[in-house]
Amino acid sequence: MFRLKQTFRIMFSDCDPAKLMYYPRYFQWFDRASQQLFNEVGLSWNATWEKYNMAGFPLVDASAKFFGPARMDEFVELETWIDEWRGRTFVVKHVVSRDGETLLEGQEIRAWAVHDPEVPKGIRAAEIPEEVKARFEV
Repeated sequence: MFRLKQTFRIMFSDCDPAKLMYYPRYFQWFDRASQQLFNEVGLSWNATWEKYNMAGFPLVDASAKFFGPARMDEFVELETWIDEWRGRTFVVKHVVSRDGETLLEGQEIRAWAVHDPEVPKGIRAAEIPEEVKARFEV
């Protein structure tokens, strides 16, 4: 499975007043990393949504387990990958580490949502195409 690795320097704008990484910022990183993961395998979200009549990848669930703090000016690595395909949803895993120490493990469950012609402005979950899943195989 393809894994995306990104390094981030924690900036003041990422922190709470104690200069610790503010937890909602991790979820913003997760969201951006999920999009970048698709970009890296040649599936930009704009092009993919147009090709498959998609409404997007709405979150069904998001969670994180925290094991240690990250502080302003530290460098951390975020590793992201699709951990599981579940028919109409998929699980994206995220691990944040510093110098090999895991600081956080996160997870998003996202739906493959398409426009529903039966409902004005409606969406529905659809089966994820095999050709899309294949892009993530290494």
